[in-house]
Amino acid sequence: MVIESIPKAVGMGFAVVVSLLVVVLLLRGKFNRRIGLVLLVASALMGFLVFAPMLPNQFQVLLLGNTKQLGVPVPLAGAVLFLFVAVTFVLGRSFCGYACPIGAIQGVVYKLPGKKFILHNKKITQAFRLASLVAFLVLTLVFAMGMLNYLGVHDFFYLDFTWYFLVFLAIVVLAVFLYRPFCRLLCPYGTILSLAAIKGVFKLRRNDECNECGECELVCPTNEAGATDLKQECYLCHRCVEACKKNGISYGKARS
Repeated sequence: MVIESIPKAVGMGFAVVVSLLVVVLLLRGKFNRRIGLVLLVASALMGFLVFAPMLPNQFQVLLLGNTKQLGVPVPLAGAVLFLFVAVTFVLGRSFCGYACPIGAIQGVVYKLPGKKFILHNKKITQAFRLASLVAFLVLTLVFAMGMLNYLGVHDFFYLDFTWYFLVFLAIVVLAVFLYRPFCRLLCPYGTILSLAAIKGVFKLRRNDECNECGECELVCPTNEAGATDLKQECYLCHRCVEACKKNGISYGKARS
């Protein structure tokens, strides 16, 4: 299904546009989950059509030295990876939330009916993410093995029905019940972005209208809506904003 004739640069441009569009809409108070769903579906389709913007896979390809697979010059691919780390540091995880096809397909299926489970112990999930990042780096740099290939990312979006396809399909099914399991537990590039997001300048924050009712905390799928939470796993899903009856949550800088 992947259309090889479409340059991967189109996918990179798409990632920039979607990531910035989400931020602009949030700043203007025009974002809602219906718009979010449209962006998620569009990003998932980009993954199937052109296998882009697959920045986690791009990260892997660069480390493995398989530069012919990039579809763009190596300096440009590296610059894009660095760009989105910088963007996340300033604007939060808008790329992971809406532009990445891997995250998008999980975001779409999470909207399907089913019992939802929340991972409340963030220390455990953070430790798992860091361990996955270390395993990824060891496999790529020491053994020249692409962990994402074994997790079925390539085969799933290429609709190549192998055993690896079934691995990622299982992750997608799990995402019906657990919010973005791949992004939060296994994605190496996402782990790096989550660390950048800790010091993010713009975030979804409680404002002066907040009455500490806790409704936002009840609907947050990553348990990141608390007043002191770092928001490193905030994918800007907007559930907290829509749950707040006092307009007590807005996207912006920290209050001085």
